[in-house]
Amino acid sequence: MEVRPLHILSVSLLLVSITTSGAASAVCDVNIDPSRVVVRFGDPVTVNCSTTREDVMEAGWEASVSPVKEENSKTAVWNVSSLTVWDAEPKCFINYNNEPRQCVEKLDLVIYKYPESVSLIAPEFMKIGVESNITCQVLDVAPIRYLSVKLYKGDEQLGNRSFTHNSTRFPVNESVPFPVTPTRADNGVEYTCVAELQLELGEPIKNASLPFRMLPIDFEEQPILTVSENVEVNQSSTVRCELKNAFPPEEVQVELLINNESHTIRSNMDNVYVEESFTLDSFEPAVITCNVSLRSLSKSASRNVQGYVLPEPTLHTEAVLVNHTGIVTCTVDGSFPATTTQRLLLNGSIVNQTHNSTPAQYEFKAEKELNGKMITCETELKLAATSVKKNQSTTFNVLYPPTIKTHFPVSKDLKEGETLSSHFDCEAEGNPPPKTVWLKDSKEFDSSKILTRTDGGVYQLKTMNKYGFATATVTVTVGYKPSEINPAVESVLVLNGDSVVFNCTADGIPAPTYTWKHPEADNVKITTKDSVSTVTITGASSSNHGVYECHAWNLHGNSTRKVTVEVTGNVNHLMQL
Repeated sequence: MEVRPLHILSVSLLLVSITTSGAASAVCDVNIDPSRVVVRFGDPVTVNCSTTREDVMEAGWEASVSPVKEENSKTAVWNVSSLTVWDAEPKCFINYNNEPRQCVEKLDLVIYKYPESVSLIAPEFMKIGVESNITCQVLDVAPIRYLSVKLYKGDEQLGNRSFTHNSTRFPVNESVPFPVTPTRADNGVEYTCVAELQLELGEPIKNASLPFRMLPIDFEEQPILTVSENVEVNQSSTVRCELKNAFPPEEVQVELLINNESHTIRSNMDNVYVEESFTLDSFEPAVITCNVSLRSLSKSASRNVQGYVLPEPTLHTEAVLVNHTGIVTCTVDGSFPATTTQRLLLNGSIVNQTHNSTPAQYEFKAEKELNGKMITCETELKLAATSVKKNQSTTFNVLYPPTIKTHFPVSKDLKEGETLSSHFDCEAEGNPPPKTVWLKDSKEFDSSKILTRTDGGVYQLKTMNKYGFATATVTVTVGYKPSEINPAVESVLVLNGDSVVFNCTADGIPAPTYTWKHPEADNVKITTKDSVSTVTITGASSSNHGVYECHAWNLHGNSTRKVTVEVTGNVNHLMQL
């Protein structure tokens, strides 16, 4: 065993005895070396006791172990090969022949024992935010008045407990509680208990517990099980189990059970929740349980789930001829429980309603305005915690003959190269949707055909379905620009003083308008009749010599013809252009 070095001090004890007579006094002269002894239990110890007086009768040691008595000796040695008693209390005594006849001095003896063990005791579960005690337990240590017990968090000292007022010399066991309130930041931090014996011999004697790794938990809240109380049979539903504020979340295990059959088990989750799809195969009640556990702690939550059956409703209606009566029927078959309500809604308003799965009907008069409007069959099943609705919609089918909504003019002027379809957009209404055709001379005419000048005439638009027809008539004129001007004579030779006539005529729709460009002269006259424009020169002279230009035009274009007139005195010739 380890022997600690000792500070050795020599102390002389001087005892003075004063006689009542006031005579000269004698002294006690007892020297103990070393004056203070610190020894580990079971180690050897040797202490000298001596005096300088000459009248010594005997010197010795009184002790519960290894007492000593030396006659006629000024020195006595207390020597123990293994000090194994705690109450030795050695005292050096010297007896003299003269007064004072006996002197006694007690040895300052400290017997110590290392802690046999130092351990740290913590609760199985340290809860975050909740104060708990970490206990440092020190076994078989002496003397306790020199003991200090400390708790460390890493290198940080959290607490210190000493026993300086406890005079017990024998080995004791001591348990020291330290209050600790864990946080999430303490997860994984090591705590250590340290026992120190400070025997005033320099550095204290230390012994430490094994490190305790703090693993705090937060498992206060109950699991939250979220699932509808009523779920549709043979349809996928969702259940969610959540545990809030759990720590550490990666250690939480979550198990979902449906009628004690495990559907999913998950652990080491970053977020403590499980969301799972499930399907009930019957309308029998089912129990869904969520079990959550953290280490050896566990909690659970359960919900009863009732299955229901609600088929899609059936909406039956048929096409009805305008001004006749029709019926719409709304039914649902095979619901559980069979307590459904059926409603027929027109434009969002209820027109009929029945209960206990009885079919709902709506009788109506078929009017043209009703065609295409929405009617809805809605079925509702009221359950314990909610109500479930399903619906089916359709539109009324009212049959009626066609009408033409587009306004058609009595007549229409078109241009050669255009089409009927580019000018007439027919909007016809009827149910079923009507077929529309163009007719000319009672024969079907392709409205996309390129029109020519021969296609003018009376056209009929006819739209029809199996319940009737409607027509519109329009007279179409196909216009075109003036044709080449006739006649095609390019020059005329006229005798001076004679008269000459020029005719200018062209074909076109609308009928062309004519203009002339010619030499100015008083004897030139222009007339137009029956789409023929005529220039008459009476008594031709040199002033009538030149180019006579005829222009025929309408809104679709124009045509031009030039004639050169030459007046001469040698030829008597009349030409007609």
